[in-house]
Amino acid sequence: MDLPGIGPRLRERLKEHYGDEKKALQAVWEGDVPGLCRVLSERQALQLVQHARARQFDVSREEFLATDEAMRIYSLIISRLAEFAHTDYARLKIGTLFPSSSRELIEENRIVASRSLQAARRMAGQGIEEQLRSLRPLRERAPSRIRERALVASSPEDFQRLKSRGLDRLIDLHLAESPQELLALAQSYSLVSLVGEDIGDAEGVERAESLEEWYLVPEAVLGFYKENMETLLAAAKAAAKLQAAGLEDFLHWDDLFSLIGSLGEEGDPEGERLSTLAARLKGCLEKAAAAANEELKRRIEQSSLTLEGTDLLQVMSRGEGIRELFELQMKGIFSGVAEEAKERAREELDLKGSEGVWLDEIFPSSVCYPLELDQGALRSFEQELRGRVEERGLRAKRELARSLAGERGRAEELVRHMMEFDYAYALGSFALEEGLSFPEIVEETCLCFQGGRNLFLRQPEEVSYCLGGGAGEPGERVALLSGVNSGGKTSLLDLISQIAILAQMGLPVPAESCRICLFEQLYYFSKSRGTLSAGAFETAMRKFAVVENEKRKLVLADELESITEPGASARIIACMLDELNRRRSAAVFVSHLAEDVLRFTESSVRVDGIEAEGLDENNCLVVCRSPRYNYLAKSTPELILDRLARTTKGREKEFYARLLGRFR
Repeated sequence: MDLPGIGPRLRERLKEHYGDEKKALQAVWEGDVPGLCRVLSERQALQLVQHARARQFDVSREEFLATDEAMRIYSLIISRLAEFAHTDYARLKIGTLFPSSSRELIEENRIVASRSLQAARRMAGQGIEEQLRSLRPLRERAPSRIRERALVASSPEDFQRLKSRGLDRLIDLHLAESPQELLALAQSYSLVSLVGEDIGDAEGVERAESLEEWYLVPEAVLGFYKENMETLLAAAKAAAKLQAAGLEDFLHWDDLFSLIGSLGEEGDPEGERLSTLAARLKGCLEKAAAAANEELKRRIEQSSLTLEGTDLLQVMSRGEGIRELFELQMKGIFSGVAEEAKERAREELDLKGSEGVWLDEIFPSSVCYPLELDQGALRSFEQELRGRVEERGLRAKRELARSLAGERGRAEELVRHMMEFDYAYALGSFALEEGLSFPEIVEETCLCFQGGRNLFLRQPEEVSYCLGGGAGEPGERVALLSGVNSGGKTSLLDLISQIAILAQMGLPVPAESCRICLFEQLYYFSKSRGTLSAGAFETAMRKFAVVENEKRKLVLADELESITEPGASARIIACMLDELNRRRSAAVFVSHLAEDVLRFTESSVRVDGIEAEGLDENNCLVVCRSPRYNYLAKSTPELILDRLARTTKGREKEFYARLLGRFR
């Protein structure tokens, strides 16, 4: 309850979900965002984990990301990172990362990110992404109720013991205290398991050899694995690929992998044959009987009944009827048709061994028309088939359930491990695809990089820049950035903020090489939309005043001069730059008033310029994106006037030349 947002009700909900307070707190420390999302909203879960992480290292995300624009860049980076995640778990855990000034937290994240990059390199092209996409948090659903079997207790005490375990919610539970009751129940189910003392023998009844759940109701054990089969198989296959690549050793998991693999294997062929036979039996035999009746009718219509004198005398003297004589003479025809029907059914149903004997009971042996099946014998055959299917299936279920009964914890651990790998793999894949490199963390205030690439541009040009460099690099920590419109000044500020945020998240940065100190705060002020009113100007100044604190900061500002009149803006910017210089901070201010600002500064402020080499034939800028140090770059209007002065003639050329002269 010391964590923000946790009150008595939420505390109880978390305890109920995880089992106790210790486990709930452990989930928060370990960043179990998916688990927390079952109790909290995604936003609440992310904030809770971030707050707990920040508390652990005595930092906060909001302290470093000091402005809305800095937070916007951070959010874009997290979104970009999340694109490389294959699971919701990884996506949500990526959302718990945040930049800070804690060297301990940064170093911890750097170790994880470094290993992740190595793993991404090793697994590139191995196709593990398919398995990772199939991972889900393991689900728990109540198993379907078993209808074809039943548990029977032979005493009230056994009955109550079974019921107290909740088995009556999974399977029909009965009390039978006499052989007659047991027999009646056996006739209603494919199989009955008797618990307790023996009260007689009956077909379809077995004595329970164990009272464990895996034996009495194996479906209750297997249901969890069947429900999560796709995820478990994917986790096992992904683990096998990691082991083949030499990244991890899963040898002690081989037994679990074998059991998981058996979940996905095809069923018992004989059991499937019996199930199919039971389903097709009635329809096939009725079809055979109908065909036999058609054949009987045809043959009888083509036949004649011949009576000899002795036959007539028997009818007249002994009272023997014509029907008996008819049956006697037609027996050969009827037997032949019936045998043909049984043989056709035997082949179509693919009956094996003694199964064909059932046809002799189902088809009539005495002459009759129409030929009718014995429905009682047919039902008995169907029941026998279902019993055999149930017996075979139950034996296999029990064997597998017995093996898996104690493996649930390991199965959950395996899936968590592979989802954790997906989180790390996302970090590594992001770094690999973007060509990121780890920065050097130094003590002196600086931010220098070579070959930087803005992550949010489709085809970024490489840029190099330095604040507070060492030998051979400009030493000023505070700079004014001048240059042409659309030359890349704002993109450079974005790049600097990306590098600072990623570096202080403990992740590699988008540059070939980089040296950076640990800043305590990042301020990024975006371009203002026009001159502010007096009230809005006062609000803006209150916001800018926060940079005056003693913490080491990186401050980025885009054309602050637009907040008020140019003369006043120059003085304000100069004062802010001087304050930052005095407090060991670094800053880049984009400004078109660089010359005016320099007139009012009292400390060492460098003016850099993004130089345009000119305009192409379509009046598009030809720009070198890396700033030139100690250089005031030309503005876009000056370049256009220069082009016009060079490409026109006569009085028009003279007019453009006079305008151009005002810029020099």
